[in-house]
Amino acid sequence: MGFYSRLRDARNDDEDLQRCIESVVDQLETADDPRKPGMLLGKIQSGKTRAFLGVIARAFDREFDIAIVLTKGTKTLASQTVKRINHDFKEFVCNDEILVFDIMSTPDALTKSELRRKIIIVAKKQVQNLDRIQALFDDTYPQLREKRVLLVDDEADMASVRFTKKKGQDDYDQGAIANQMDRLRETLSGIAFLQVTATPYALYLQPEAYDGASQATEFFYPKRPAFTVLLPIHGAYVGGEAYFGGWGADDLRYYLYVEVEDREHDALRTADGRTIREDRLWTSENIKILRRALMSFLLAVSVRRRQQVKLDQRPQKYSMIIHNDTQRAAHDWQWETVHRIAKAFESAVEQNDERLRALFNEAYADLSKSVVANEGHLPSSSEAFDDVRTMIGDGELNVQRVNSDAQLEPLLDADTAELRLRTKANLFIGGSILDRGITVPNLIAFYYGRNPKRMQADTVLQHSRMYGARHPDDLAVTRFYTSRSVHSRLSKIYALETALREAFESGAHDAGVVFIQSDARQGIVPCAPSKVKLSGVVAVRPNQVLLPTGFNTVSATRLGRQIAAIDRIVERAAGDTKTFVEFPLEDAVALLDAIEPTLELAEDGAFEWDAMRGLLRYYAERGSGQVLLLAETGRRLHRERSGDRSGLSILGTSELRDLVRSRGRTAPAIVMLRQDGGPELGWKAGPFWWPMLAAPPGAAPCVFATKVAA
Repeated sequence: MGFYSRLRDARNDDEDLQRCIESVVDQLETADDPRKPGMLLGKIQSGKTRAFLGVIARAFDREFDIAIVLTKGTKTLASQTVKRINHDFKEFVCNDEILVFDIMSTPDALTKSELRRKIIIVAKKQVQNLDRIQALFDDTYPQLREKRVLLVDDEADMASVRFTKKKGQDDYDQGAIANQMDRLRETLSGIAFLQVTATPYALYLQPEAYDGASQATEFFYPKRPAFTVLLPIHGAYVGGEAYFGGWGADDLRYYLYVEVEDREHDALRTADGRTIREDRLWTSENIKILRRALMSFLLAVSVRRRQQVKLDQRPQKYSMIIHNDTQRAAHDWQWETVHRIAKAFESAVEQNDERLRALFNEAYADLSKSVVANEGHLPSSSEAFDDVRTMIGDGELNVQRVNSDAQLEPLLDADTAELRLRTKANLFIGGSILDRGITVPNLIAFYYGRNPKRMQADTVLQHSRMYGARHPDDLAVTRFYTSRSVHSRLSKIYALETALREAFESGAHDAGVVFIQSDARQGIVPCAPSKVKLSGVVAVRPNQVLLPTGFNTVSATRLGRQIAAIDRIVERAAGDTKTFVEFPLEDAVALLDAIEPTLELAEDGAFEWDAMRGLLRYYAERGSGQVLLLAETGRRLHRERSGDRSGLSILGTSELRDLVRSRGRTAPAIVMLRQDGGPELGWKAGPFWWPMLAAPPGAAPCVFATKVAA
């Protein structure tokens, strides 16, 4: 039996995952250029590691010899990846069929027999690590350069894509990590490249070629995926739909979100005894929800453990995260504040303080609603309160800071490299190190306060540790604590992520459908600007006009017949009515198709007809499905004065500009201006039609990738 068939049987991979893995390997094998990346697109915490390990095993069946796995640049994640590979490939490792190692712990002097095995090398995305990989092929074992290699870039948008302008020059340079990856792709002739991520925005916004590449590098290898395979979503997965799906009160997911006032998040950012006073731990409005969150967490642990005992299951340990800030000083303040509240709970247990019971009653009233909605077993109030008191008295609330590799390593389970749960209730306080790749088992409470002026969708989604495989009974006692503004932004980001996936599921991306949006009012951008500086993108704001500029007409012999056909369509639909008329979407797209060959863009012309068609479909399909058409004739604009990219001056009169920019318009509009053209006005020929797309005033700003994956 082959590698994957044995791995598949051992893991019990379902048919959807098997098809996904086969599809990835098939396309990696048949790619016209093996250096062009393929994309395995998953969701946050959806089993991407499981999938790409399956891809590696299947690639080994297809005569690939070496797999290089690049992880996010932390020792912890590299260690976790090595342990995961050794776990899944244990049979192959024990049978001396596969050799697995971290590049920073390469075995000394690999023997001939070891070099004949399949080899998996893990490296974090860090300069020294990648230098060692290159040296392994160039110097230590040059015979390996002839082997077939699969390069797997895990979290491929992290560290792999970044562009900066060289000081004092017009050229761009990419970061050291990307340069090293490109060198590896250049020097290994038999290499195939697979990107793996859940936040691919920066990658899909890359062009096919980088005209602005630094002279220090002959060229940048493509970063934009040549193909995309969607990772199937397993039945136990809980993602953004659960938290932002707009559920009714009869659904347990309705109760997941608990609002936190901004002032509470702010009070936890900076140590200040005036905002959180020692003598007001029970009454301070500045920690009102944090207080309740800690009690609800303890109660949730009690409920789940009682449910498990009732079903003759082993009672589990559970976790909570506080991710309110990136600064270590803030983590220290949060840790101190939580310890003060925990001490107050302990004193209340010892003294039978009624304030503990009052806080418990508040938590019980909330949590019971979702447990009942889930039709789960709900312990009585007195039973649960006794459990909570016992946990507090026994010190079962374990609070730990997680904000650097040095502090994180001792917190990890030796076998799984996941955060180790030492007590029944475990609270982790930290920042960015808690995001990509770090697994937090049995997470049922998430207190989130990160609120930058502009949220990068790719970064924020990776903070979503509450996504992943969840038992429905765990979800029934789960709570997500954040502010209204952050929840609104996260909901918007979820919508963007969903639109991208739906575009690939439906095949709509092939037709140029918008899959990335940026809402300036809510401060959301798809990814860091430095990741897309070399990309061809079309950004359209509400009520903005998108139109070709810097063009000329085709010759008179080619122009005349085409314009006559367009004249008949426009005259029949709109005439010269000076107002908008409804027009079918498909007819509007066909009209743009007919106009495109009549206009010749300059060699450096930046206009994208696919973007115009894609945006038109996007706006129309999210409205009535109709397009508004407005046509005007008798225009005599000289070509020298036709370069206004905003389109406002080209529209002409203030009446027409006011009509196009009317706040009452909800559908996209195509404005058709029939120019007389001709050599006397600087045009090659004439007349011709000049089309413009006017976005609806109420639409969200959009970023359209002019070059999307095929």
